[in-house]
Parts: sequence; structure tokens; C-alpha cells
Amino acid sequence: MIIPLEWLKEYVNTKRPAKEVADSFTSLGLMLDKPIRTFKQGKYTTEILDLEHRMDRSDWLSLLGCARDYAAFEGLEFKLPPVHQKPGLGPKPEQIIKIEVSCPDLVNRFNTKVFRNIKVKPSPDWLKNRLEAYGIPSINNVVDVTNYVMVEYGQPMHAQDLAKMRSPEIVIRRARDGEEVTTLLGETVKLTSDQFVLTQSGQATVIGGIVGGNSTGVDLGTTDIILDAGNYNQNNIRKSSRYLKIQNETVQRYDKFLHPMLAQLALERAIYLILDLAGGDYYENVDWYPKAFKEQTIDFSLARLEKVGGLKMEAAHVEKIISRLGYEILEEKSGLYRLKVPYFRTDVLVEDDVAADILRISDYRNIPFKMIEQAPPKDITPEIYVFEDKLRDIMVSLGGHEHITDPMVTGEPAQSDQVVLENALTSDQNALRTSILDTLTPVLKNYQRSGFAQTFLFEVGKTYHVVGDKKKLSDYEERRTLQVLQEANGLSAYENSRRTKKLLSALLRDLGIEAYSMRKEGEQVDILVSGVKAGQLGIFDFWLSTKVLLEHAQTTRRAASEAMNYTTERLSLILGTNKPFGPVYQEIKSHHPDIVSLDVEEEYTGEKIGQDKKAVLVKLVYKTSQTEKIRQELLKILKTKHGVEHRE
Repeated sequence: MIIPLEWLKEYVNTKRPAKEVADSFTSLGLMLDKPIRTFKQGKYTTEILDLEHRMDRSDWLSLLGCARDYAAFEGLEFKLPPVHQKPGLGPKPEQIIKIEVSCPDLVNRFNTKVFRNIKVKPSPDWLKNRLEAYGIPSINNVVDVTNYVMVEYGQPMHAQDLAKMRSPEIVIRRARDGEEVTTLLGETVKLTSDQFVLTQSGQATVIGGIVGGNSTGVDLGTTDIILDAGNYNQNNIRKSSRYLKIQNETVQRYDKFLHPMLAQLALERAIYLILDLAGGDYYENVDWYPKAFKEQTIDFSLARLEKVGGLKMEAAHVEKIISRLGYEILEEKSGLYRLKVPYFRTDVLVEDDVAADILRISDYRNIPFKMIEQAPPKDITPEIYVFEDKLRDIMVSLGGHEHITDPMVTGEPAQSDQVVLENALTSDQNALRTSILDTLTPVLKNYQRSGFAQTFLFEVGKTYHVVGDKKKLSDYEERRTLQVLQEANGLSAYENSRRTKKLLSALLRDLGIEAYSMRKEGEQVDILVSGVKAGQLGIFDFWLSTKVLLEHAQTTRRAASEAMNYTTERLSLILGTNKPFGPVYQEIKSHHPDIVSLDVEEEYTGEKIGQDKKAVLVKLVYKTSQTEKIRQELLKILKTKHGVEHRE
């Protein structure tokens, strides 16, 4: 979300510099996506915050939503802009624009107003400057108002010139397969029946919820308009926009779940601005809203807040935060609340969402830190994951660039072992790769197009195979693989082949694997490790099974030499069953700089240990072979300070 700081101050009076405002938004969950920049246009100057929006918060795609949270966080007053709530003129029969919806599964609400005798002209500087600081070019006062309110409230809206309409009606229906609409940008888009359109006399003029057409656009000659604000099926907008490859400010907001009430509130704001900037008269028109959304309530307790937040808050403090965020307290009894969720918080579904709001506004940094009382759990990371990280380190040390590619590929009927999806989203990604080379090669081509003379890429990932009957789940396999791909422009195939073999040799050397060989099988060259097939070698590439490598990898001479300077020993420590081991763990960890590693291997009790006693077995690694003095001093401190005995 882009926030011009001068525009933000319309709703919350803050005198903090841009960096401090950005820090507050970071605490709220909106982090800076780009450095703070300054926008200048004539005498107008403002700093711009470009905030990264990751959460499912539709209100954070509006300046009002961001300002509301910021005001609550800083304890400042939040001000809503002026709106026009008086009913419009009429309606008179000749002034009503007929509204018909034939796809109610895709439309929740479609609210319209009619304006006559307006004067379309360039926008005043304050409006033009704010829009262009945000990144939307100024068109004219009416179009600019629709964009301004969209940024302000997060509700897209659309104005059409009545004189350009084929008939005084708007019919919303599903598009016909192959039907075309020319957008405001002059692009012709071909539709399918999965999308819906706004039409007049059967002619599609607007792609519903995505982009307006150019046939009824408002220009300087316009005097009468119809203004609409719709609320549509979120899933349909998301799928349709991706299918049509259209991403814009409108789609960005309809991607989230907007409440139908927002359409009315945004229209009231737009009416106020249009009457102020363009004059004329406005008339009531159809508000198609067949099934009103119910108000959402949620139960919340201070006990739950304490449990998930780890701290106890005063009820008065909690109630102040709740009110600032727009929640309404319907009932309260002994720390139990029944809350009315504000319409703009469509993401709030469970009690913990409210708790998260309170903790966020109270500032997560105020949650007290507490040292854990138990020893850290034993490391249970699977050995293959640790080993694959080691492979990555080796490949990077050899000069490789790691990539993680999408495992989806185009299905090949000739590949009998390929896993083909039955519910693929697209026809060109309907199967899983059987070779990482298929997905890594396009990356190499991009490097070459960018002018890289030598390219060395690798990926540690999975390939997917059917090894028998496709109807048996047990016949499907995932294989963990290291894929390496290199190519040097200007070298012959033979010279590139030598480079590939050198990389393979260097990798196996660093893994301590010496017993490897090559075996040619037809057109393929298999890589054998201790007689077991570990992968295949090509001119520009090779792949290896990480599982096979793990089984045969040895500690290298270099690593073994370094390990000679380290000493490992285990101590069995006895302490009371009710005594936490955490402080003992910290005491050992910080006792001496030569203790470089500490792991808890086992905790046990029994008759040999003693009643109400437990034994904890720890493994220490010293960066020295002179451990006797360090051990004796440590055991003495553990006994006198923590009452810990050493079991020989």
C-alpha cells in the first residue's frame, strides 16, 4: 500500500517524521517494501511510504484502514472525511437507469447513483497532487474522484457517461465465450463465460470487477453520469483477473473480501466530492442488494488474551484498544465480551484474531521476555536435510548459483513414469517433473540472454516418478536430487564436458568420496559410487541422488584435520525432578569460551538415580584438548550454585 504522508495526515494528525511513521507501521505489520522517497510537483511536496501488504486485510488497501490502525497504535485521534448522507432527488421515471442482474451468484451488491448537469473539468491541485503522489495519473474531476475514493476507502467504483450508453440500462450477466471488450487503455480483451460483464442493449461495456470499457468513459463533454459501486464474488474476480492477465488497482482490492456495506459508504463520500467539484444534481437510483450480510459478532475473553499473549492487561486498556479499532462492545461480564466486528474487518473470524489485534496495538515489543526453564529439545532435524545444506555450501564454494524452480511442467504422453495431474490449473503445467534439468534449463537461458558468458547453476530439490501401477499410491516416488548445470559460451562441447567433470570431481572430493566411476549405458553415462548408481553425467550437466551421496560421504581430510583440535565428552548430571534444567544449561553454555557446543542427549530417572532425582546426559564439545581444568571448575560451580551432582 502506497501512503503519501501528507494525505495520511488528513485522517490522523501526526507530526512524526516519515521514518518514525514507517517504524510504527512495521510494528503494526506493514513493513517498508521500498526506501522512503519524496514526491515533488510544483509547490506540493510529500514523502511516500511504500508498504508491503502480506496479510488478508482488505482495509489495509485503503488509506483510512492504515490511518485507523496507526492512530490506535500512537494513541491519536482518527478523523473520518466528510460525506453526503442526504437522499438524492427523485426518483423520476426518466431519470432512473434500469439495473438487472442475471448472475446473482457473482454479484452481492450493485449500488448506483445518477448525476445530471455536472461540469467535468481538470481536477484542483490538491486532488491531482495526491493521486499522482500515489501513482495514479489525473484524468478529470469526476474520474479522479472515483480513484481518490478507491484509494481512500478501498472500494473501487465506476462512472459512465449516460449520453454514450446504448440504452438507459445496465444488465449484469456472464460473458459469452469469445465476447470482446475494449478497455479504457484501448486493449481488446476476449472473454469466456467464467467472467461477467456490464452491458447495454446486449453490448458488453465493462468487465465486471476488473476494468472499465472505453465506450462510455467520462470526458470533458460529459454532463450526466451514472456512478456505481459493486460488491462481487471474490473468488471469481481472482480467477478471472489471472486468466485475463489483468492486474490493476481495482483487482488488487477485489482480490480481498470486501463487505457490501463499504459500497454505500464509499458512494456517500464520492457524492460529497462530485457535488463539491463538479456541481449538478444527484438522484437516487437502484441499489441492488437482495440479501443483506448479517452483522458479525464474536466472543472474546481476557483469559484467552493472557494465554496467547503471555501477559495480563487491564480491562480498561483492552476496551480502549477495541474501541479505537472499531469494535463495538455489546455485552461484558467478568472479563467475557460479546463484540460486534466492524464491517471493514472481514478477516476477523475467531477470538484469537481479536487477541492479535490487541497485542499488535499494544506493541509486540512490550511483551516481556522470559528465559525458558527447560533445556532446549534434542535436535531432531533429519540427517538428509543437514546433508543437503552441506551440499549447497559446497556448490556455492565452487562458484555455483542456487535456484529453486517450479516443479510443474507440461505433460509428455511418451513418459510413462511421469505424474500427470487430474486437476491442473493450466494445460502447460499439468504434470510434475521427472528431471530438475527441465525446469533449470530455462533459468540458464535467461542468464545467457542477460549476457553471462559463463553460467554455473544448481538446485537441490525433488523429482517425481511412477514406478509401477498409476492406480497404486505406493508406486509413486519422490526422489531427492542435486542437479548441476553449467555452460561456458565459446567453448566446444568437449571443453564444456571437461568443465562439468571437474565440478563433479570437486564435489565428490569435498564429500570424501573417492570410490566413484563412470559407466556408459547406451546414450547415458551413469555415475557409480562404490558400485551403486548415484546419478547421470551429461556434457553440460549432472545429477546425483542426495540419499546415495549421504550413505557414502566421508569426513574429508581437511575436516578431519580440523576436528583434531576439538574434544568431545559427556557428563551425567543429577538434580531434583522439580528443578528446571534451563538455568543449568545456560550456566554450562556461558561457563568458558572453549565450550563451543552443548547438546542435551537424554533425561532419565530410576532407582539408581535416587528418589525425587533425575539425570540429564549432556554432550560438550571443547575447542581444546585441555579439558580437565575447565570441567572441574564447571562441576564445582554447578554444585555450589545449582545443587547439581556429577554422576561418574
